[in-house]
Amino acid sequence: MKPIVLFSSFVAFSLWVATGARADGFRNPPAGASALGRIGGRIAYTPDASAATHNPANLVELSERSLVGSLTFGYSKTDYQSPVVEKTESEKPWAVLPNVFAAFPGEGERDWAAGVAITSPYGRSTRLEENGPFRYTAPYFTELKSVNVAPAFSTRLHDRVSVGVAVNVLWSELDLRQVYPWSLAAGNPALPDGKTYFEADGVGLGASAALTWKVADNQRFAVTWRSPVTVDYEGDLRVTGIPPGAPASPESDFETDITFPMEIGVGYGVRVTDRLLVEANVEWVRHSDFDKLDLDAGVNTPLLPSPVIQADWEDNWTYGLSAEWTLNPEWVLRAGYIYLETPIPSETMLPTTAEEDQGVVSIGAGYDSGRHHLDVAYALGLFSGRTVRDSQTPAFNGEYDFESHLVSVAYGYRY
Repeated sequence: MKPIVLFSSFVAFSLWVATGARADGFRNPPAGASALGRIGGRIAYTPDASAATHNPANLVELSERSLVGSLTFGYSKTDYQSPVVEKTESEKPWAVLPNVFAAFPGEGERDWAAGVAITSPYGRSTRLEENGPFRYTAPYFTELKSVNVAPAFSTRLHDRVSVGVAVNVLWSELDLRQVYPWSLAAGNPALPDGKTYFEADGVGLGASAALTWKVADNQRFAVTWRSPVTVDYEGDLRVTGIPPGAPASPESDFETDITFPMEIGVGYGVRVTDRLLVEANVEWVRHSDFDKLDLDAGVNTPLLPSPVIQADWEDNWTYGLSAEWTLNPEWVLRAGYIYLETPIPSETMLPTTAEEDQGVVSIGAGYDSGRHHLDVAYALGLFSGRTVRDSQTPAFNGEYDFESHLVSVAYGYRY
């Protein structure tokens, strides 16, 4: 299959299958297998076309046109135990995140380069037992999908300084499903439960910028910035099991909006030897823009327990370190560690957004053969569990335990 045909097919697949895996807040794990293998440090040195999303200033460092397709498989599970020893766990814990990157270095002196990244930067997918302890208090299914298309451009300002910019066109889809207790709403214990299905999507625009400075021949300092993006969702709310005479409609319009966070990252990398690269990254994420979720369900808004879901998320930091060891011209080994602060306070944490501060360790490898390149990576989440005692919804108090695994594979072609 020709590279451009393979690229087009992967783009179509990305738009169809992009789902969410557990991360910090809305953010998904780093896009691409090479970045996941060096999860704690990937900003200052970016070895392939994934620079279009991690640091567009580094695109100008690439010497050949290239295409990269990557798949990340995420396993994320939550176990819950209430103060009265009632237990439940999340179901269908697998998710898949496709990513596509392309880089096009300029001709001649190569003082400029272009690129594009198609990624899924934000997402969540959680399914709970329909008849579990949260039956009437929380959605049993929550899924947030996103696909971001980011054309990027990079140029050199100086032999040691390069800059890059990108435009982010973010599409997102929101799907919420919850059991609705008509017996309680209508005051008739004989009425069976119904269900509510919230489905909506929308598009938002943002930008990214980056600067990389070669402090010395073997050292780089980089700064990246990603603007916030607000997505206005429009769709519909479907209601089932409506009893005769109830003031409800089987279908109504549904609108809401989410502001995805601004991010600032700083990276410093050192080539200790010709074979060993070490890099440290720090990120600040302004999750506080997500203070609430306003729900407008048109004529069905009175059915909602509240038209506002309070969030009050907090700004958070991440701290990471990575290493890369070149064995020979064909093989490279990678490892990384990152510490993620959760932005979600226990007072407003929902069972479908449950998470805790966590560490993540990763390992990876890359293999080069002519114009072909293969990367693989594995990452493991490190958790200690989270106890919630002060939730605004007392039914959400209890013990939350987590398990998370990530496996990523990527194929690249240079031409």
